[in-house]
Amino acid sequence: MRVALDGTPNVDFQVPEGMKLIAINRKTGMRAAEGDPNTIIEAFKPGTGPADSYWVIGMGADGSNGSGAGLSPQANQAIQDGGGGLY
Repeated sequence: MRVALDGTPNVDFQVPEGMKLIAINRKTGMRAAEGDPNTIIEAFKPGTGPADSYWVIGMGADGSNGSGAGLSPQANQAIQDGGGGLY
């Protein structure tokens, strides 16, 4: 490609209309915090940016191994037992 473009002037990338560049954490995919060293910039269509928060079934809001509060007894049991799942 370098040979094909030899002598052609460099053109700065232009963000397509409607797209938004958002700093995200490369490990989590979540919106990056100010000064986060693991930040990359990604382009998103309106309404498709990274979530501001997430919740993992069986985990507490603080990231601890929660008790499954708010889950049905069946869902909580499946989490505790492994429940068959895909494997």
